[in-house]
Amino acid sequence: MAIETEIYADGIYQIHMLEHTIRLDLMRLQPSPENNTPIPRPFERIIMNPQGFLRTYEAMGQIVQKLEELGVIRRNDPNAQQ
Repeated sequence: MAIETEIYADGIYQIHMLEHTIRLDLMRLQPSPENNTPIPRPFERIIMNPQGFLRTYEAMGQIVQKLEELGVIRRNDPNAQQ
């Protein structure tokens, strides 16, 4: 299967459910006109049925686990003293 379109996003701006579909609003960080501070700007929406959302959630969990194994990220320890 060939991927025809690629979309870059800095993250998800908002997730909400409407009429039994899950909607993920993607965002990009854009510089503020005043001080160049990054501001999130929504630009695209992904709409999934609940089953597709759960498959995506599971796949993301597997990627997080792989990133942890590689030492790229660490989970915060809720019991750690600050």
